[in-house]
Amino acid sequence: MRHIHHFLLLVALLTSSMAFGQITEDPEERRNQGQAPLKSQTPEGNPLPLKERIRFGGGISALQFNPFSIGVSPVVAYQVTEHFVAGIGAGYTYTNFKNYYGGNLNQYSGRLFGMYEILPALIPNVYAHVELDQRSYSTTGQLNVGGRTTGSSTATWLGATYSQPIGRLFSANLSALYNVNYSANSANDLILYGSSPFTIRILFF
Repeated sequence: MRHIHHFLLLVALLTSSMAFGQITEDPEERRNQGQAPLKSQTPEGNPLPLKERIRFGGGISALQFNPFSIGVSPVVAYQVTEHFVAGIGAGYTYTNFKNYYGGNLNQYSGRLFGMYEILPALIPNVYAHVELDQRSYSTTGQLNVGGRTTGSSTATWLGATYSQPIGRLFSANLSALYNVNYSANSANDLILYGSSPFTIRILFF
């Protein structure tokens, strides 16, 4: 059953995420010349217009069926330079514990992130990743036992992202991150981030 959940999550990520924003005026010509497509400037060295350096996307996360849970994570990213990307994102996750406790869990998040391509000549498309993530939650139904209905926590994620271009319009971004603020003794951290300070995710932008 776990393998089916993982397969369905992968399908959802591939079919429900979108991104757009032109990254170069002639990517095919540069590829034919053995060069990587330019991301923030034209081949003549002029800066690309703002609208051509902004990318929109996101993904679906936390998809499972027992208990039922699903999350969405929209992202807006900006190509600051050829090797640096900055962005903002939001998230919402809904979990229904009806068969367990008779209630629902709602999680909300907002984040700022930066990605810097460390060694483009040796290891292209690999970025150092820094992210500040603020999350909160609220509960309904019998999950309110004890009067604890809300909570929040802030995570500082450090790690790496591999960004694989897909066509001319967007990239698949696989991130492996570690939450340096995580505490296993914090009930809020356990609810919002799970039982481990590590996370692996895929976003498209």
